[in-house]
Amino acid sequence: MTKKKYLIAEIICIIALLVFIIALCASRSGGTKKSIEQISSPVYSAMQKGQMTKKTNADAYKEFGFDISKTEGIAYYANDNIMDVSELLIIKLQDIDDAGEFKTAIKSRVNDRRNLYKSYAPEQYSLLGNCIIESSGNTVFYCTAKNADALYDAFRNAL
Repeated sequence: MTKKKYLIAEIICIIALLVFIIALCASRSGGTKKSIEQISSPVYSAMQKGQMTKKTNADAYKEFGFDISKTEGIAYYANDNIMDVSELLIIKLQDIDDAGEFKTAIKSRVNDRRNLYKSYAPEQYSLLGNCIIESSGNTVFYCTAKNADALYDAFRNAL
């Protein structure tokens, strides 16, 4: 009789754990309802003074080549010095399923830049190798900078 009680208790615990995991996953999969300004403002505040300047959506399209019509908003910052690879891109997507397409475009740009800087700018090449490319729900984050981890933390906290 006691073996049967333990078995029932184990089954109930497993079911409760599965329900918890499913509920947790479902609550995070929809993405954020915050605007791109609400997401990017804390990240911009975490930047070092003069680290990067705000760029336009057209600049982002030119550099990454993705379909801007699939976005709800873009925040793109880059260093104006051609010898500094620092850049930050935050994209809020209309459809979560497009995140892979945008991450592929970002990875392609990073690889192109790595090939360009490999021979003559080892520090910049290293930054590109340590860049952060992550998606969370309906947002994509990309950063190549010395303080990329701090900027990513600010992004995660803003969500």
